[in-house]
Amino acid sequence: MRDVAKDNSAAAELLKAFSHDEIKAAVADRYGRVATCPAEKFNFPVGRQFAESVGYPADLLDRLPASIWESFTGAGNPQSFVDARPGETLLDLGCGAGLDLFLYAQKIGPTGRLFGLDLSRPMLDKARVNLAAVGVANVEWLNAPADAIPLPDRSVDLVTANGIYNLSPDKDAVMREVFRVLKPGGRTIFAEIILKGELPQDVRRDINDWFRCIGGALVQQDFLARLEHAGLCHPQVLWLGRNARTGHELSLSAVIRAERMP
Repeated sequence: MRDVAKDNSAAAELLKAFSHDEIKAAVADRYGRVATCPAEKFNFPVGRQFAESVGYPADLLDRLPASIWESFTGAGNPQSFVDARPGETLLDLGCGAGLDLFLYAQKIGPTGRLFGLDLSRPMLDKARVNLAAVGVANVEWLNAPADAIPLPDRSVDLVTANGIYNLSPDKDAVMREVFRVLKPGGRTIFAEIILKGELPQDVRRDINDWFRCIGGALVQQDFLARLEHAGLCHPQVLWLGRNARTGHELSLSAVIRAERMP
């Protein structure tokens, strides 16, 4: 398998030359680098300045270890829309270094149950250390892709994410997995990069555009239709805006919600 994430010549490769497994390996490698070397220059925003710019409060970040926000690289900030309740079971897809998970832990409380899933082992290891450092004990860790969630059917009240679909080569498979693990009456609420219209093909060709959540983005109506096709009801955009992740004129940051019927 090519080491595409570390090889600068990969920028010239056509994405169609890569299998789904190769794209996932490249994503895991690149975001593993974000975990271990967050001060490096990436072609997408990383760290505290970006977190603050999308609405994570500075006073909150001041109280947390730097390791929990230095590798932050979401699609936006879904926090104010995620209606997690005490005692619920919540799954965060692409949990990164754990900033969102920490905040969800405050919502579900000690009687709730958290799952943090990430494809990158270094990122997951960093999140594990971070959550232990801030006293969150009710979390289990899943080193797996979002299109193969290692949880039973109908086991989760709420599935969240912050930019995972753009990085997933098989988005329909991720949506089917979200539907599968949700309990009847459960919901998914997540931040994602979506498009106002189709991208030029040259933007779809570069693996580095995939890393920055542009090359793999879907047009808004297509995204919502795919959620519905996967069995999720009432898909809707709760918020739309732009941030440092929306580097292309056609891209927007969105918070999206859908449900599994009772």
